[in-house]
Amino acid sequence: MLTKMQIAVLNISMFTYKLGFERAYDIVPLRRKQKIDQLKNEKDKARGLAAEFVLNYCLMQYKDKENIEENYIKNLSESDIEKSINDKRAFSYEMEYQYGGKPMLTGINPICFNLSHAGDYAVCAVSNVPVGIDIEGRHQINEKVMKKCFSEKEKNWVNENEEKKQERFFRLWTAKEAVSKATGKGLSQIIEGIYFQVGDTLVLENEDLKSVYNICEVDSLRDEKYYITTAIKQSEK
Repeated sequence: MLTKMQIAVLNISMFTYKLGFERAYDIVPLRRKQKIDQLKNEKDKARGLAAEFVLNYCLMQYKDKENIEENYIKNLSESDIEKSINDKRAFSYEMEYQYGGKPMLTGINPICFNLSHAGDYAVCAVSNVPVGIDIEGRHQINEKVMKKCFSEKEKNWVNENEEKKQERFFRLWTAKEAVSKATGKGLSQIIEGIYFQVGDTLVLENEDLKSVYNICEVDSLRDEKYYITTAIKQSEK
């Protein structure tokens, strides 16, 4: 089976002004509105909206199988979003949550997806196999997280170069999160046991995970100090 994955990146700016937010809010499914209504911060609300729109875009594209290439990455424009919401199938999907909190689509098989958002961006990965994605950046390194969840080798690698410390931390952290999300077990159950061989390319050190998941670092937002990583289950031979 050929593994296909689409990654889409969306800037939340179109949802941060009042009219743009209100128009978008009116369109999204009730379950998303309920989540947004629980948020206090306006930027958090905008990120919540962006997550639904980037997911809708990916699903509309994925259903047109011929449009999907292996590891295809797209930075979305407002015209991309307009086109996807005008599709007659837009927002026609339903969700349920697995044990551990990972969302999954119902009645659509085989389409797997995962979402993440941080700062000014929301990202989505859609595939025909289990996938996880994480975006981080533009904030301080969490030393407590590094102490608890990084191996000694990883900590030494992060700390040995002050100039690259933030980059190395977020490369590792997004990779750990992506793997934990791809497993569907949730962050708290697995992340302390995910370790990497470090360097120019991150390679899973855990043999049981290494044989199951491929890691892909996305560098399209590196200039803005955002780090995106996906973990995708290897297709069965």
